[in-house]
Amino acid sequence: MNFQAELISIGNELLSGRTLNTHGRDLGEALSAIGLQLSRDTTIPDDIPTIGSAVDEALDRVDLVFVSGGLGPTIDDITRDALAKLLGQKIIIDQPTVEYLKSWYEKRGRTVTLAATRQAQVLESANVLPNSVGAAPGQRIELANGKTLFVLPGPPNEFNAILSEKIIPWLKETYADARPNLVSTVRTKGIGESDIVTILEEAGFAPKNVDLGFYPSMGKVEIRLTANPDHELQLVEAEQTLHKLLTNHLDLFD
Repeated sequence: MNFQAELISIGNELLSGRTLNTHGRDLGEALSAIGLQLSRDTTIPDDIPTIGSAVDEALDRVDLVFVSGGLGPTIDDITRDALAKLLGQKIIIDQPTVEYLKSWYEKRGRTVTLAATRQAQVLESANVLPNSVGAAPGQRIELANGKTLFVLPGPPNEFNAILSEKIIPWLKETYADARPNLVSTVRTKGIGESDIVTILEEAGFAPKNVDLGFYPSMGKVEIRLTANPDHELQLVEAEQTLHKLLTNHLDLFD
């Protein structure tokens, strides 16, 4: 089973810089916590051919594809149309969502317009994922080839609500064999990245099955070691070796 996922964020406002896109960070953290990995984060404009090709290519690479944005009531909200064209599916009205929208708008002293009900449109094969903090629901579309497409609204609070309430529980059950990576951190001070690398290279430090990440800040460098749970011993050995090689530069009190 493929434990990798991709995210495709849709919106001209994201590319112009008018709106900060935080979906990659939030999705990456949520997936990592349950043993899955966000392997690619792509941002594209509101354009039907571009959306179709981006999703099609992502589905060729991974089993889980997340699409966000373009589910609102306006004419530039075209994500549903692009996905329907790509998958050869009809767009239908989800009646429970229509009823929810009526209640949602009434609580705010507003009347549901015909345009607003467009947010109740979903692909015909979609499992509808109710939106507890907004209007447009999410969708889980399970494809014939065993792959899954998640469609989520763009506003971060709505994206994260559906992700945590509806998607993560489903992923935990479906990918029950997935295990989070093991992560260990070695913190140093008073030595720069290049000097650390020189020490490690001269010592021939190249641990197998352990990924290294270097994260510098003011006067300090954090070295993060990541490994699959099957390689816990190699992670421990790599951490111990780093402590020996950098013993005079360890930041033990951070």
